[in-house]
Amino acid sequence: MKVIVIAGAAHALLASISQVFGDTAVAWEDAGEGYQQGVIAGVTAYFENPDLTPELEHQKWVEAKQADGWVHGEAIDTTPKTHPLLLPFAELPVEHRVKATILHAAVHALKDLPDADEAAAVAVAAALAKVPAGQAAPSAPAGPGKIVVVYIGRKPTYSDHLYGTGLSFTQGQERAMPADIARKFLRHPDMFEEGSAKAVADAPAQPDKVEDKDEDDDTTRQLAEAKKLEDEARDKENRILDLKQQINIMTKDSLAEYAMTNYKQSLDKRKSVAELRQVVTGMIDQFGVV
Repeated sequence: MKVIVIAGAAHALLASISQVFGDTAVAWEDAGEGYQQGVIAGVTAYFENPDLTPELEHQKWVEAKQADGWVHGEAIDTTPKTHPLLLPFAELPVEHRVKATILHAAVHALKDLPDADEAAAVAVAAALAKVPAGQAAPSAPAGPGKIVVVYIGRKPTYSDHLYGTGLSFTQGQERAMPADIARKFLRHPDMFEEGSAKAVADAPAQPDKVEDKDEDDDTTRQLAEAKKLEDEARDKENRILDLKQQINIMTKDSLAEYAMTNYKQSLDKRKSVAELRQVVTGMIDQFGVV
């Protein structure tokens, strides 16, 4: 998905801007998962709404935070919920306004590029078509529909949190994985490259681990575990969304009863029903579904 590619490119520009303002530039792979997801969310928002401006995007963010009980403060703090950027766009620090504008410009400059998956498929087809007669074709994937990926990053180990696979690597480790997942990793040539199916097949067996008798069992198992966790998280999110929809139609009495029964919290019925709904929604966000 080229949203990821554009997010990485946008980060490179934002990191350069950070240096101009005296901050340290951080590589994409070293940035926190929360930051990465924030950039990806910004890119996605501009993709879904071409008319969205940095000002409107910031305003939507402010409204979402305020609805969740956040207010302006000198520092980011979850108790109480304060954030220094809860200001009108025009009042934001110039560095933040510049970065927001750069992100918007990067998305619109790169959004019409071919999708990375499509480009990869075209490149592979072209490479296979050019193999001279009598010369061996490139190594076949490790199993039907699989591609071998080797980790070549700077860090001794790497755990994937960007694509939700749950896979972990040590330097030089090769994993055979489904082609659609492999292509995501291969979008980062500074960290991953395509490996040899033979290298994985020739890896020494581990007789003490019966479940690892196939070379890609560990990868398959980790992917299955990540998929299970993803499904569980999606189910939990759906339950929360369903509950919030119910909260939005509750009366004051129902809200008070729900807060006391599930969270042992008393509500001030002198407040409006909209305010009480917001309070109960905040309880769900803080404590989860009880």
